Amino acid sequence: MTKIQNPSAKIKSATTALVMLVGALGLGNQAAAATVTPHRAFYEMQLGVADQNSNVQSVSGRSAFTLDRDCDGWRSNEEYLIEFGGQEGGRDRILSSFESWESNNGDMYSFEISENSSFEVAKDFGGFAEIKSGGGDAYFSMADEVAVALPADTYFPMRHLNAIIDSAENGKTMLAASVFTGAKPDDALLSTNTVIGGWRGEEAAIQMGEFGQDGYWPVQVAYFKPAATAAAPEYEIQYSMQPNGVIRRYVIDYGDFTIIAKLLKLESVETPTCP
Repeated sequence: MTKIQNPSAKIKSATTALVMLVGALGLGNQAAAATVTPHRAFYEMQLGVADQNSNVQSVSGRSAFTLDRDCDGWRSNEEYLIEFGGQEGGRDRILSSFESWESNNGDMYSFEISENSSFEVAKDFGGFAEIKSGGGDAYFSMADEVAVALPADTYFPMRHLNAIIDSAENGKTMLAASVFTGAKPDDALLSTNTVIGGWRGEEAAIQMGEFGQDGYWPVQVAYFKPAATAAAPEYEIQYSMQPNGVIRRYVIDYGDFTIIAKLLKLESVETPTCP
């Protein structure tokens, strides 16, 4: 049976980016944080389009995403199960869990990843990073004796996406930034180019209840390796994002195939009373 060429790293990076995008809306200051609604969202994932020569010819899966907070920052968790079908009928699966926390000030970030798949050994690791005025360092449990230096202009993902929201509110359409994403050491720091579309006043495809709003921003983020010379990104994600942090729909584009994630339902999440 022909195995599907490992889609795990790209899937993980892309779903990590989704977690960061939603969490980012709550950072910056208390006024900004008040606009975001902690919530739990459930998505159905399916194949969008695939090139004839792509190793992936079918996709099906589900994900559960939770955004909540403590008194010092924002927490996010995503669990997903995705099954891929190959050209010759073979099938592979990924079962993954990603947790992250970022401080209210956007200067500290931690993450934990647990992943099992049918084509790689199990993964279970985490990391921590901190940015100061002169730069920062990142530490990984898989290489705990080595600190990865981060440039002074590095954004943690939530701070980065807060900058995207500020840009959208001020009518800016583009943003370039280096972002520490939370992944294996070689994949954790990425360069990003973001294109922000104008507000779209459209009703959601499902009943949103207390989370409903009258439209969304279309946001497209392209992710590159820092030293990349090719024009094509590692992957791109297109989001339909409400101001309260709810993602109605997102599309992950890997170049030779895409995955569409559609919102199925939403649940409320309790938040602490902070001094």
